[in-house]
Amino acid sequence: MKPMSIKEITAAIDGRLISGNPETIVSGVCTDTRRVTPGALFIPLIGERFDAHDFIPDALAAGCAASLTSRREITSEKPLIYVEDTRIALGHLAACYRRSFTLPVIGITGSVGKTTAKEMTATVLSSKLSVLKTQGNLNNEIGLPLTLLQLEESHRAAVIEMGMSGYGEIDHLAAIAAPDLVIMTNIGLSHIEMLGSQENIYRAKAEFLPHLRPGGTVILNGDDPILSAHRSEMPVRTISVGTTPGCDILARDICSAPDSVSFTLAYGDEQVPVRLSFPGTHNVINALFACAAGLVLGIPLKEAAAALATFTPGDRRMEFIRKNNLTVINDCYNAAPASMAAALKVLAAQSGRKIAVLGDIRELGEHAPAAHKDLGTLAAALSLDALFTLGENGRLIAEGALLAGMAKTAVFSFTDIDALNDALSTYTQEGDIILVKASRAMRLERVTEFLTNAKA
Repeated sequence: MKPMSIKEITAAIDGRLISGNPETIVSGVCTDTRRVTPGALFIPLIGERFDAHDFIPDALAAGCAASLTSRREITSEKPLIYVEDTRIALGHLAACYRRSFTLPVIGITGSVGKTTAKEMTATVLSSKLSVLKTQGNLNNEIGLPLTLLQLEESHRAAVIEMGMSGYGEIDHLAAIAAPDLVIMTNIGLSHIEMLGSQENIYRAKAEFLPHLRPGGTVILNGDDPILSAHRSEMPVRTISVGTTPGCDILARDICSAPDSVSFTLAYGDEQVPVRLSFPGTHNVINALFACAAGLVLGIPLKEAAAALATFTPGDRRMEFIRKNNLTVINDCYNAAPASMAAALKVLAAQSGRKIAVLGDIRELGEHAPAAHKDLGTLAAALSLDALFTLGENGRLIAEGALLAGMAKTAVFSFTDIDALNDALSTYTQEGDIILVKASRAMRLERVTEFLTNAKA
């Protein structure tokens, strides 16, 4: 963060300085007293089970230069800025700070694939530019402002993930980020329990449009029927990418291998070969997003393809772990029906006995039974060797597999993770390849940890 005075910060957040010197300089922000940096502004957030106002004295004693507060009774010789809501003030500060930069901000939104698209886009842009990106999936009303407040004068672009679960959230995040370019990955079933339909999900995702900066661009998934249907309504420049004829940037001749996927990127008269050193044809669209973003920012397609050749997925996202004579595809960070189906197809393309360990997908509402049973049907159609499930919705995956003809001796359903791990320990053998995937709330990384540690 470039230095700001307390006076500037107070004006940016419409606060009131109740103590300290307004000329004090702040060189960062901090919301956690365990990660204090000298000269930072402490922003005490309030959650369901905590109120960080209790730690303001600790933060100031540890080296923070100042603090926000929504409690008038707190006192200090160091600067204290009073605001009604510290969370809202964080957003206001980030919005003001972002507007002090002229660099392009790329926003990523969509039902699934946001983090992978963000990472691949950042990889392409980093081949030419100094890039700030969202760490992990810190894509909410706290994570996005904290990311933007890390901008430095040396940065030349920022790639920011924007997540949501209901109306108003993308509107809030985009108002802070003021993006120049937005990538829309797809409109799936994630959060349909709250929003009711995919059309409503689109409307919630599209809330960024009024906040797109003049001359901005939207890159959208041309294979997604809802995004394609709404493209003509978007009052900005749009670029479609996909495998469907008519897309502005098209992937042809897709070739999938157990450890990679390659294709030809076609754009106008250009034909550029692209090879990803990890499997999954669903990643082709993410590569196209990244190449399109690079093109908008002046990076030639050949250079974008060269950058993508070096990319590897992040933690718990299609991560291949080879240990104890097993191969575990660790993809348990989160799940949606589309991403779980894609992961099952990656598993099916591998050699050796193929075992899927799947758990509940959350926030599907009334669509949950059909979506989970369909995944079981797919598991059976892919001729997997075994299916282990965890949870009540996981049981529906097992039920769908059995109804589709998967052998009873190959389907195992559990409500207790220890029992599931014990059964896996007995069932697995040398050379097996095991996919582990579920919604984040299922904490299925416990299965990955068991498989990679128990038999050492």
